[in-house]
Amino acid sequence: MFQQRQKPGGGRRRRRKARSSEPRATAEPILIAARRPNSPLLARAPSASSAAPKSVRPVKLAAEPAAPVAEPQPAPRRTARIVQVTKASADDREKLRLRLLDRLAASETRGAITRAADELLREGFELPAEQPLQLQLLDHFDEERARAAIDVLTTLVAKEPAFKRPIMEQRLRRLEEYAEDASIRSAAAELRRAIRG
Repeated sequence: MFQQRQKPGGGRRRRRKARSSEPRATAEPILIAARRPNSPLLARAPSASSAAPKSVRPVKLAAEPAAPVAEPQPAPRRTARIVQVTKASADDREKLRLRLLDRLAASETRGAITRAADELLREGFELPAEQPLQLQLLDHFDEERARAAIDVLTTLVAKEPAFKRPIMEQRLRRLEEYAEDASIRSAAAELRRAIRG
């Protein structure tokens, strides 16, 4: 049998049902009623003839005592607790400080420097005692901020060489010539002499 060829028909043939000339009746859809959880039950109209069996209630025996129904206990209220500052909010604050410092360091015009420094101080951060940032503050519109920058730069230049010496000399010369306060003019002149010497 294993050496015989199979017939091209592929085994037994199935009989096909003869198609009737009548059109098929379409099946009607089944309607299912659903309700949302915790929604009130709808009142049913009593049906005269129903194929559904009537529910059978279990019969309670008189000898069996009824179990007392326990009332649900209310959930205990949560008490207030002290919340510690999360590390994420501290990291967000540090990211903001670094972003504002980068903005101050990248500012080129006097207006941009003034806005960046004021926003940094308005957020409650202190200006670090670093030469590049204090050099930027020499161009601040407020001469008191420029005076504070001169004081910080005087102590920094005594310890290490001046950062961007030509730019620092130019800004100090402008303060020396055009500052309204005489003390700022003299402090700028002293710092300029210290840089040269």
